[in-house]
Amino acid sequence: MSNYRLWLTLLLLGSISLGIFGCSSDEEKDLETEISNSETIQSNPDIDLSLVFEKRIEGKNEEAIALLRSLNELHPASVEVMIQLARSLLDAQQFSLAAFRFEQALSLSPDNILAKEAAEAHYLAKDFDSSIERYRQYLSTNPVDPASQLRFARMLADKGQGTESLNAFSKVSNEATDDDCLIMGNLFLQKNLLTQAKYWYAESSSRSEGSPAQALIGLLTVAKREKNDGEAETLILALEKTSPGILETTELAEYSANLLRRRRLADFIAKGMDARGKTVTQLASGLLAGKTNLFRPSNTVTSSSKLPPKKEPSPFTTLPPQEPLPVQPVTEETKPSPSLGMSLADAFAAPVGQVKDVSGASDSPLELGQQAYLEGSYTSALLHARDALKKNSKDAAAWRLCSQSHFQLGETNEAEMTILEAIRHKPFDQDMRMDYLRIARETLPSKRYLQELEKVREIFPESTEILWELARRYHIVENMPVTAAVLYRKIVQIAPPKSAIAGQAELELLKLRK
Repeated sequence: MSNYRLWLTLLLLGSISLGIFGCSSDEEKDLETEISNSETIQSNPDIDLSLVFEKRIEGKNEEAIALLRSLNELHPASVEVMIQLARSLLDAQQFSLAAFRFEQALSLSPDNILAKEAAEAHYLAKDFDSSIERYRQYLSTNPVDPASQLRFARMLADKGQGTESLNAFSKVSNEATDDDCLIMGNLFLQKNLLTQAKYWYAESSSRSEGSPAQALIGLLTVAKREKNDGEAETLILALEKTSPGILETTELAEYSANLLRRRRLADFIAKGMDARGKTVTQLASGLLAGKTNLFRPSNTVTSSSKLPPKKEPSPFTTLPPQEPLPVQPVTEETKPSPSLGMSLADAFAAPVGQVKDVSGASDSPLELGQQAYLEGSYTSALLHARDALKKNSKDAAAWRLCSQSHFQLGETNEAEMTILEAIRHKPFDQDMRMDYLRIARETLPSKRYLQELEKVREIFPESTEILWELARRYHIVENMPVTAAVLYRKIVQIAPPKSAIAGQAELELLKLRK
């Protein structure tokens, strides 16, 4: 019985001890939690930064920085103090220190908005790798920020990350500057995506407020790869007109010189100029020298001619080629239906803007248009030509001026349509036919262009210029030396004995014999 009581007493004492120990443990936990909360409150106290803001507003950055550094020593875990210190350092142009403080703040309080400020500080400190990473973090949740996207895309391009750069540019392409468009053109060219490269080079040219030389060089590179000689020739002359000598410093110098020699040999002969051994700048200046010739639109290029056309449907798609218009005269069946209430003349005479007549009432619209064309104001020339067509829809010269202006503005389809209308009203004008051939050389397939040359030759069998163009076509493009030789001999027969074109034809005959 005594043993039983002893065990009962021990059990009671153990229960009491366990209860006392449990309460003590709970009290300790509560105390620890209270201390932890107290420390948290102390690490993020409400700090009066009004004096700091006052100093920053007054532009006293050094004083603001000194105050904030003192506060940072007192409250090392305060994110707000760190952010204000970083911003003050940024105002004082201490970019590396500002970036360091922003990074400290981010380590305590991850925030994508704060990541943007860190990215900007790294960018100003020229730490582009860190800037890219912070911009990537920020833009992952805030993609609609054009300025940040563009800066991010530019840095990616500089670092050779072309695909990611293009993806970033694509999100804000409408906000891109002419330099951004140029970068996109270069990136697409590196990937050999010529259609997209051409689109963005053209966009760079159209958005540029200064000289679009670099964009035109890009377009020339695309034309070379596409083997588009007609477009390349126009671009070469445009570049040498606006920035003489610019091609001499590029890899395109020799290509450009050879292309001009091949395509414009007849013009060099007519000018009495020996094209051998000349640089592209010398060749281009020879073609561009003298007063602009109204009857040679392809030779006249100014800084306002930004080719190819500014507008394309999409940088990722191309339109199917349009079937070129026939040369045959328009018949009653092909004229627009009277029920439509609009003729071709009415369509092209539709106003696209207002032109103030400052040349005097004595000048006709056609004369004003020709003068504007000579001065390189092609849009003005087009408007004056349309005014002339309102008065007389059968004015072949006005239709021709429309065509020349469209061609200089890069609108080849409109240029072709309007020159055909001019020919319809004046079918035996050789200059108009030559205008059409120059446009057709750019728009028609090779075989079709050759057919058009043959048709024009039948109309003007004694024209040495047409014979020369036809002979060169058979000789170089069609690789038919026998036919070419017949035409060269014909030139020798009908050209003046000592003329340059006769001498060149004889030289080509000697080459063929060898």
